[in-house]
Amino acid sequence: MISIKLSQCVCVGLLVLLGPSSYAAPQANGPSLPSLGIAKAEWLVRQPDEAYTLQLLTVSSPAQLQRFVDGEPGLGEYPLAAFRYKSNNKLLYVLTAGSFATAQAALLAQQRIALTGVANNTTWVRSMAEVKRSIRTTLQN
Repeated sequence: MISIKLSQCVCVGLLVLLGPSSYAAPQANGPSLPSLGIAKAEWLVRQPDEAYTLQLLTVSSPAQLQRFVDGEPGLGEYPLAAFRYKSNNKLLYVLTAGSFATAQAALLAQQRIALTGVANNTTWVRSMAEVKRSIRTTLQN
């Protein structure tokens, strides 16, 4: 009986950690972010405001995000997350990599990351507080 309760606790803990959106069915009322290897905006919102991330790419569709990730084997070292925002009445999708305790740690990761689809000098370090402000301006999936 104890092992069953422990297993249930572990499962509940995983659901809390992963969040319910990990298991949500795709919404029929708009494009959803790809699920393979890219966390949703919720993951970014749960990071400390004092943390930093690398903004890698901004594109016009979730499919473009996934194609980019699929073509970048060097991204496996960092947790990836995406969010969308509206600019000039267009939805744009932003891909981020990692959550770093300091701006210096994010800068070091930016120098180490090996990207083939974009130049490293087109990526930049953003504070999580700034990313969260962007996320809150647009309804997320």
